[in-house]
Amino acid sequence: MANTYRSVFARPGAARLFASSLIGRLPLGMSSLTMLLLVRESTHSYAAAGAAVGASALAAALCGPVLGRLIDLVGRRLVVGPVAGLQACAYLALALAAGARMGAPVLIGCCALAGALVPPVAPVVRALLRELYDEPRVRETAFSLEAILQETIWIAGPLLTTVVVTVSSPRIAAAMLGAIGLGGTLLFLASPLLATGEPRHGPAGRVSALASQRLRRLLVPVALMGAGLGAVEVGIPSLALHDGSRAASGSLLALWSLGSMAGGVGYSSARWRSGLGSRYAVLLLLNCLSLIPLLLTGSLALAAPASFIAGLAIAPTFSCLYSLVGHVVIPNSEHEAFSWVLSALVIGIAAGSAGAGVLISSLGIHGPFLLALIAAACAAAGSVRFAGMPFGVSVTPT
Repeated sequence: MANTYRSVFARPGAARLFASSLIGRLPLGMSSLTMLLLVRESTHSYAAAGAAVGASALAAALCGPVLGRLIDLVGRRLVVGPVAGLQACAYLALALAAGARMGAPVLIGCCALAGALVPPVAPVVRALLRELYDEPRVRETAFSLEAILQETIWIAGPLLTTVVVTVSSPRIAAAMLGAIGLGGTLLFLASPLLATGEPRHGPAGRVSALASQRLRRLLVPVALMGAGLGAVEVGIPSLALHDGSRAASGSLLALWSLGSMAGGVGYSSARWRSGLGSRYAVLLLLNCLSLIPLLLTGSLALAAPASFIAGLAIAPTFSCLYSLVGHVVIPNSEHEAFSWVLSALVIGIAAGSAGAGVLISSLGIHGPFLLALIAAACAAAGSVRFAGMPFGVSVTPT
């Protein structure tokens, strides 16, 4: 494992690329909680706060592929930098609107605008890793490392938001989101590695990534897995609150992310003989099985190991998924392809979160975990078609 990681970082500038991309994406782990607290404080309405978070997620899912396609057509720096600057302005407008008590519709609109302008750092990183590493094992380790490190965003982001809101206010946190996003994105764009692989402006660059039938088929299991993740994200805090421990919510979510990181490390250290398609199907099945302990959990003491177990298959699944996308994508549409995957995931998470909230009222605290298990089982069933498929060949539009 160590030798493979060294192979990833042997590429000059790789460490800087990974680090700067995490800083640029840190607002992703902070934005939902910041918007929730800011809109709730300004409007005194949880409904408005929830609508703001939902509007931001929906806007990000809808606009992500558009930004990805723009990158494929005109280049990374011409899209990512300006979008980061515009998002910083949107967050500043959100903070000012909240301070002026301009009402829920304006605040929700600002949140939607900020979501629509998420800098497409993640699709750029994943497309770039596909270009930088020719050796399949090293490339898959790079994707695995990307999935592992991404978990730090979801651990550090909410903690940082909590600290800023506690010592200042949600408005300061919103303004800080723009500053961190813009600064981190500019640092990311300064990486020399981004000079490689800019679009060639040929006819292939005008072909949508969705022209690949296998990419379209990948999106359904991704959305279903996202629904499971969204349900668990609601279910774990609800389990803690039901047991009378609000403070345990953050700890259990952190254990969930730590489980994902541990699974990612184990996945990248293993030597796999099965093909990517078969491996993806098995990992989605493992993701389904890993949710069973949460469904059976009845106490906070058991919730800790169950949360860790529930996360074990997440990073490995995404690592394998990124490799699959790299094989099924049409040349010169890589950024759009990875953006579609992210959008499918976000839509699934939003649907799973909403569904979990409804099920808590009717089925109790285990409702979200039942929904997560069903969604994960459907994702696993939908991935069976990839088992045994040949990957690694050039893909043409179908």
